[in-house]
Amino acid sequence: MTQGSLQQIHLYPIKSTQEVSVGKALVQPYGLEFDRTFMLSEADGTFISARKDGELFAFSALPTAQGLWVQHADGSTLDVRYTDFRRQHSCEVWGNHFASLIADEDTNRWFSDKLQRAVQLRWLGFQSQRRIKRYPQQALSFADGYPLLLTNLQSFAAVQQQCPTAIEMAQFRANLVIDHAPAFSENRWKQIQIGEVRFINAKPCIRCVLTARNAQTAELHAKMEPFRTLKKHFADDNGQPVFGTNLVPLNSGIIKVGDPLLVLE
Repeated sequence: MTQGSLQQIHLYPIKSTQEVSVGKALVQPYGLEFDRTFMLSEADGTFISARKDGELFAFSALPTAQGLWVQHADGSTLDVRYTDFRRQHSCEVWGNHFASLIADEDTNRWFSDKLQRAVQLRWLGFQSQRRIKRYPQQALSFADGYPLLLTNLQSFAAVQQQCPTAIEMAQFRANLVIDHAPAFSENRWKQIQIGEVRFINAKPCIRCVLTARNAQTAELHAKMEPFRTLKKHFADDNGQPVFGTNLVPLNSGIIKVGDPLLVLE
């Protein structure tokens, strides 16, 4: 059964930094190709998130044939090459410990100067060592917990109707944005297909204060909207605010804007 279509595709090459919008993408087992394959960490390997460090939104990154091109809001740029990552060490994302590669000193110094403390740029490598806790055979990027996040423009409209301030879909940092599907129907699907790829609908996405951070200015909303609206009107049975749903791909393949979304189960 067709339930809407794919309207937007977004990548986040470095976790918690600016989005890159594309018209077509390759879905890999870990998620979209180039999505959250890099991450900034503390010196001990602990991940850094824009939940606390809004200055991460000052970084924009684009994948290149050799690695990554990074630009800071101050106009300065950096070319990062895969060959700059030589040392492997453990890192951590939400209690999940796994191996990743650390950039060279010059690269880390550039990021450290911007954030005004010692940080490291991490790369998954060509094959991720991380696995999803609920699906131990499934590879995962530096994303919080699942390979892809899908949101629905009709669900967004329902949130905006309840929210006392104007919001943007960018605040929800989705990979896939669909339209023409009933509001919150995405929470009930078990398995879907978009383009060449079938997905398991793992679980609705529990939201945090990051939704209250302006995607352009990085400022937190004075009244923490739309996070408060989600908690009041769109909470799950445990009282957790939810918006969007987490997907796990069952195969690799191409998806593109305009593809219909088929509900398989």
